[in-house]
Amino acid sequence: MELTIGIVQADFNGTPIENAEKGFKMVMEKHKEADIVIFPEYSMLNPLRFKSPDEVYAYSEHVQESSFVSRIKRLSELLSIDVIVNVIEKTDKPPRSRNTSVLVKNDGEVVPLYSKIHLFDALGYKESDYFLHGEAPSKFIKARGFRLAVAICYDLRFPELFRFYALNGADGVIVQAGWLKGPLKEESLEMLASARAHENTMYIVLADQTGDYFAGRSGVFSPLGYRELDMGFREAYVEYTLYYDNIRLARERLPVVEQSRKKWMLQFNPSI
Repeated sequence: MELTIGIVQADFNGTPIENAEKGFKMVMEKHKEADIVIFPEYSMLNPLRFKSPDEVYAYSEHVQESSFVSRIKRLSELLSIDVIVNVIEKTDKPPRSRNTSVLVKNDGEVVPLYSKIHLFDALGYKESDYFLHGEAPSKFIKARGFRLAVAICYDLRFPELFRFYALNGADGVIVQAGWLKGPLKEESLEMLASARAHENTMYIVLADQTGDYFAGRSGVFSPLGYRELDMGFREAYVEYTLYYDNIRLARERLPVVEQSRKKWMLQFNPSI
């Protein structure tokens, strides 16, 4: 079995409609055979451009009524592909929205997959001023025999989420990221994505933004943790094929998922 994915790496620095048009054009011009196309985090709107959560909330949209999603839906229909985008989802608790991954299926169905659980309250930034925490793991995507889950950016620093996905049958995790630039930030991104792939013997597919704010370096990490695709820092749309045999062989050689003690943390009692 094999699955071809398309990764959009770009500087989505406009309004939701401008960003939708930019992504639409990039994919329409370069798409060849990808079954699923992945946009990065903040592909609808980059909150770093704004001074307050209220300004970001003003652009938020309900997923099923989103003008941004509607334009991506047209892309999905024209190319007969599934597309995973990131939406600033409106909530009933302003000024905080949700940071949500959304699957736009080629039959027109729109499925919210996952809202970011681990918000980036670190290194002088407080994402929870802008967003509510997600409350559940990703729904699984089934495509050409693969089972894929979704994580968002800062989630990469929390290995328990990825092990949960692996123990529940994930063959790979799609990571939508807006990984901020900074000293050694590229190195930490590389290390974390590689580790999550290696320790769970599954693919990590990374779609990151680039430009003034973000680190780029989108790509694919193999089930043994090696980087197979590096998109560098340029704006680009690239397709890459995942092979199920690579997962099977990795798990035969390194059966860490099978050997994992699922309830270890629940059973462990630190009291003396």
